[in-house]
Amino acid sequence: MPKIARLAVTSLEYVLPQGQAYGNARGLNNRRSMSLIAVETDAGITGYGDASGPLGVIREYIKLLTPSFIGKSLYDFDIIAAGIRNRLYHFGSQGHFVAALGGINIAVFDAIGKTHGVPVHDLLGGRRADRLACYATTGYFTDDPKLGIEAQLAPLDHSMFVGYKIKIGAGVASDLERTRAARKTVGDKPLLMVDYNGNYTVDVALESLRRLEPFNIHWAEEPLPPHDVAGYAELRARSPVRISAGEAHHGTHDFKQLMDARGLDIVQPPLTGGGGFAEMKAVAQLAQMNNLTVSMPCWGSAIALNATLHFATSLPAWPYTDNAPYPMLVEYDVGDNPLRDLLVRDAIKPSNGSLPVPAAPGLSLELDPDIVSKYTVKA
Repeated sequence: MPKIARLAVTSLEYVLPQGQAYGNARGLNNRRSMSLIAVETDAGITGYGDASGPLGVIREYIKLLTPSFIGKSLYDFDIIAAGIRNRLYHFGSQGHFVAALGGINIAVFDAIGKTHGVPVHDLLGGRRADRLACYATTGYFTDDPKLGIEAQLAPLDHSMFVGYKIKIGAGVASDLERTRAARKTVGDKPLLMVDYNGNYTVDVALESLRRLEPFNIHWAEEPLPPHDVAGYAELRARSPVRISAGEAHHGTHDFKQLMDARGLDIVQPPLTGGGGFAEMKAVAQLAQMNNLTVSMPCWGSAIALNATLHFATSLPAWPYTDNAPYPMLVEYDVGDNPLRDLLVRDAIKPSNGSLPVPAAPGLSLELDPDIVSKYTVKA
């Protein structure tokens, strides 16, 4: 029985060139970062994971959690994690504590898959499809007036995606202008989603959504802050556009509150921020029980992308059989990010509106040590 011999985290960060900051309605960002978590067994097999959150915070949480895993069976994650959460109950079931646990969980599944020579999706429930439909996240707010919505959307190969998601939420007039420009650029056929990044109150979100309805918006993402459960329920009941959320939520309890309140049309469980495979599988099952659609967010590293594809293909299609009105979508951020494009050899790329599901053991990836070294930042 393999045991966990080592658990470590490496902080990676890429700083964008001057003048190329990007962001959302809450502000701009000029960094892409990830916490590379390694779980090594006493048989010499290493699995890798990623946890979303500030690098220093995740690093300290991993240090805190490591002693509970060293020397324990590779297969005992759920038991160990429950013990930690029971003992550290005052940490709650949210935030970066859960993200750090989830990063370990992803690495554990990678190590188990490599140990048995099977892909992670076989451990999670199987492979529903060899390819999964994907959409591009783009249309960011930028600090370059020449890099507006049209300039970000127009150069893309539009055969690569079935839809596009743009950033809005800087005011109703701005929402209308950005959405009109996006629809004009991509045409009427592709799906078009908008992301508010939680920047509005119910009244402003409703005003914006009513103005955007003529542009055939597939969903409106995070129109409200994550804690406003009652607001989500009220907005969903009145909105002419589907409401989605999940990237800013952590663990099963956050999602259960939203689903119990009927605050969502589309559930978006984030693997690297929400708690890993185990936690997000429970969220997907809750969505199924509540007859809600799941769409997979993925904004980060190559590890996050591979993990998301393994997870997404393991989910059954419900309640549909042969005639699903829309495919389950996987997010693909097209922003500048070597931690996605260069971190692993043969990084997964979209084509013909979809992403291939990896089939090699574990997460099906091989790290490039030179890239890891190049972007490692000191504690």
